[in-house]
Amino acid sequence: MVNPCPPRGCASTQSREHLGWRALLAAALLLSNAAFAADPPVAAFEAQYRLKAAGFPFTVGATRSLTPAGDGTWKMEVLASNFIGEIRETSVFAWDGCVPVTRYYSYRRAGLGRVKTAELRIDADSGDATSERSKHDPYRYKTDGNATDDIALPLALQCMLLKGERAMTLAVADERGVENQRYQVEGKESVEIGGDSVAAIKVRRVRADDSGRQTWLWFAPDHDFALVQLVQRNDDGRHVLTLENLP
Repeated sequence: MVNPCPPRGCASTQSREHLGWRALLAAALLLSNAAFAADPPVAAFEAQYRLKAAGFPFTVGATRSLTPAGDGTWKMEVLASNFIGEIRETSVFAWDGCVPVTRYYSYRRAGLGRVKTAELRIDADSGDATSERSKHDPYRYKTDGNATDDIALPLALQCMLLKGERAMTLAVADERGVENQRYQVEGKESVEIGGDSVAAIKVRRVRADDSGRQTWLWFAPDHDFALVQLVQRNDDGRHVLTLENLP
């Protein structure tokens, strides 16, 4: 039988084929790893809540949503509105482990003919923060480049609880500066959601004993530790944000 090709030529062809399959396999692995790395610690969602504020006889509908914002960043938004006006808070951030590291934050409240706004921008490279508020001059300060904000913070707690953490400390930036906030799991409680009793983990913000403000958050472990309730107690009373229905 005639050999279809010289030994050296066949060896060269087999080598190229082998390298080609290895290259394809390597590319596939890189693509799968990139896709895995792109998965956020908390999946995108949109959820409806009811806000009951102290001193108001009615509740206000509120929407919390997490969506991709492009360039590897994500947008967290909370919108509460009724016939009087609306409040919208937006955070654009990049995930760093469990921490949604803030790049941009905005607050806008409109109602009764008045508008109040605040914006915070944090440079990803330098950590320099610039805040602007209605009727205030711009204010600049330095961060370590790993700060989150109040509206994205529950996402960090949700991720940390998913990993089994019970004591959590986060750097939180606002228009005035950065504050290290500590949170502690207090135990388990049931929260009524849509007429059903839902098992939840209760988390408390650790504050000074003489603080006039207290904050608790409840996360549902059977639903990827989704935030089901938040209670803020101030000098003016108790404010409660409760999820309307589980997905």
